[in-house]
Amino acid sequence: MNISEISSIVWPVILLQIAFQIYAIIDLMNVKKRKTRNLNSSIWIIIIIVGEIAGPALYFTIGRSEE
Repeated sequence: MNISEISSIVWPVILLQIAFQIYAIIDLMNVKKRKTRNLNSSIWIIIIIVGEIAGPALYFTIGRSEE
């Protein structure tokens, strides 16, 4: 595999990860009027940004309020 083949695989994954993180942060900002389930919003932002794909997935599964 050369570098162009690798980059053609990696770039879509990176773009998908960034889109997922942005979507989670926007959702968190809309939920901020309500409350998150386990942690406060500022902690969830850090988890979403640092956690790459796992951070937004954790937010949507255990952090998002059902209201």
